Amino acid sequence: MSTESEAFTFDAGPGAEATMLLCHGFTGDPSSLRPWGEHLRDAGYNVVCMLLPGHALPWRELAKTRWPQWYAAAEEGLDEALGFGRPVFAGGLSMGGTLALRLAEHRGAELSGLVLVNPAIYDDKPHGFLAPLLRYVVPSVAAIGSDLAKPDVREKASDRTPLAAFASVRQLWNVTRAELPRVTVPVRIFTSAVDHVVHPRNSAVVRAGVRSKDVESTVLPRSYHVATLDYDAETIFSGTVEFMTRQLAKTRGAHD
Repeated sequence: MSTESEAFTFDAGPGAEATMLLCHGFTGDPSSLRPWGEHLRDAGYNVVCMLLPGHALPWRELAKTRWPQWYAAAEEGLDEALGFGRPVFAGGLSMGGTLALRLAEHRGAELSGLVLVNPAIYDDKPHGFLAPLLRYVVPSVAAIGSDLAKPDVREKASDRTPLAAFASVRQLWNVTRAELPRVTVPVRIFTSAVDHVVHPRNSAVVRAGVRSKDVESTVLPRSYHVATLDYDAETIFSGTVEFMTRQLAKTRGAHD
């Protein structure tokens, strides 16, 4: 496993006003979020990004893991982020966005806001429901990584998609979608206009389902699914800093 694929934590020092917990997507790893994390660190925020169980390993290892293990890792990351003693935001790409939403559903009182990039919440593929059955016949299918408009960039991702683990992803979508009304924290959503992995309608389902009073959306016109490595990455990065700054200012104003 390359060091780029490992979990990372950035301590921005005693002047940091907040901490961001970043969650990567299914079959991906923290390297897809490292530029995002580095931007936030340089902007003065602490960052925690964990490596989800089974990821950055051969696909047969990923096939052995299930969504409760990934969510447990997200909770461990949240606990680490809270350890900085600053307000905590959670951000995620794809299934990482699902995990961030799940955290907001069950530990929302500990979060100051969510930043979601192409979040996944339902299966728009017509044959997706067959995954639990097909996994016994076809253990894996083609890789889903590296959906990027940039021709010279590759995402570090599994070389195959294990159907047993994908069937568990679908379960995570179902339980998280059912509890979206429990999400009341501010939400910032970035959605690629063209996404070959997660249909942009997923973002609309999230917007319609949460009960947050502050939900802001931005369309990324030039990026595909892995937008954190694509043409519109700077839009995500600067927008995240603006969102966090604004939410922190609102919190300070409420306490004045």
